[in-house]
Amino acid sequence: MIKKRDFIHQNIKYSFNWNLKNHKEKLNQLNSNREEFKRLGTYLKKIYQGSIPNNIFNTKTITRVSQFKVRGLKNGFLRSYSKKLINEGVIKKSEDSKLPKFAKNVYEIFHINHIDRNPGHDTILKNILIKDKDSIAIEVPIWSAHKNNHITGHIDLIQIEDNIIKIIDYKPEGNFLYSLPQVAAYGLLIKKLIQVEKLKCISFNKNSAWEYNPEILLTDIKNLLSSKRIPRIWEDFF
Repeated sequence: MIKKRDFIHQNIKYSFNWNLKNHKEKLNQLNSNREEFKRLGTYLKKIYQGSIPNNIFNTKTITRVSQFKVRGLKNGFLRSYSKKLINEGVIKKSEDSKLPKFAKNVYEIFHINHIDRNPGHDTILKNILIKDKDSIAIEVPIWSAHKNNHITGHIDLIQIEDNIIKIIDYKPEGNFLYSLPQVAAYGLLIKKLIQVEKLKCISFNKNSAWEYNPEILLTDIKNLLSSKRIPRIWEDFF
């Protein structure tokens, strides 16, 4: 029941996978957000059918959401500011989340089988999509136009958990706050595209997961960066 379609965008292969069985089970549950889940299904079906503007994704001058980063701040300051947001309850940190557990399990399988490298994005994400009942799709293309400009991107993972759509990004490399603008931007785009009232974003690695509202990009992160006079290129689109 997994629907798959490969896209080649700027010479990189993105394997969109949609767990239709999991999605249908969410649709069959009685809840107030069912219409949102249906609109998400319409969007994913459009992608599976290939109805996306590949020319935009393959135009190198188009801004990619993955370019949205917190730049110009030292790592020590980012760690300190992350702790501040966690302590204030703006970001919820969890070391018991199932997402890090799935990732760690794949690392352990690699170790047991003497595979002399770390598992990549594809391996981690596909493992989650197959084994986790809340996971709906991986490598989801997303695009938007604004004032004769465009942005494009690929969402790592979309879940429906506790009747809430969650936009998730696997970030094994380090401080999650650095790439938070990318993940939050995905969340804001999905909210707008399929008219979602309530949505959460999650960044995770094999040790922890961090959950937050996408609007953090337009409040706390904006206030921080504007106070440091650091440019925020995503504000051209939101």
